[in-house]
Amino acid sequence: MAVEKPVSVDLDRSEAALVVGEDDEGGLSVRVLNGSGSDEAITELGDAPELVLALATRLMKDPDFQDDVLDWYYEHMEDEDGEEEDEAPEEE
Repeated sequence: MAVEKPVSVDLDRSEAALVVGEDDEGGLSVRVLNGSGSDEAITELGDAPELVLALATRLMKDPDFQDDVLDWYYEHMEDEDGEEEDEAPEEE
């Protein structure tokens, strides 16, 4: 298996990122990255980091939520696929 190179993402100070992956045993891994670049404890979060942290916590602690999110995603992808086909311009 080829070794994958890490990917870098630049975040603004007001942004936060949710990084979801799989660990070696196939379980869910979740990390929250803060755009401020500080590793110090944060006493007050803005809306974006707080939302990301809440999603990360819910994903890790509630397997039913994981299933609900995937079900919602697949339902909406089907809707979008149908809409995109209807809205696509016809080729001449």
